[in-house]
Amino acid sequence: MSSYAGQNLFSSGPHVFRLGPWQRDVQRRSLPGVNGEVLLDMGLRSRPIVQTGRLQAPSAEELHQLLDAVNRWCDGGLHALVDNHGRSYPRTLLEKFLPTGPVESGRGFHCDYQIEYRQLP
Repeated sequence: MSSYAGQNLFSSGPHVFRLGPWQRDVQRRSLPGVNGEVLLDMGLRSRPIVQTGRLQAPSAEELHQLLDAVNRWCDGGLHALVDNHGRSYPRTLLEKFLPTGPVESGRGFHCDYQIEYRQLP
């Protein structure tokens, strides 16, 4: 079961994680009289993680409480993200929480969303 900062925020509906590649910073230097260039490896920087899914609740009020609970974690802090398979991604920042559609009703209420995380090395 997935979680963020130890909070079970996403169990109400299906969701998927897409991990981006680690980004490495490299500085290029050229010197007079030297063929080629010197590459300075500045190390790993971060990688993006994108989560898409659906939050569901029996009532519109409970769904808005779920949306607010996720929004509260856009706090600028680094927390552990755990995916559906129990893999942990420490030092993860929740950068953006974007509901991608309106609150809709069917069997209860639901709203699709996208979350953008940034994991630091």
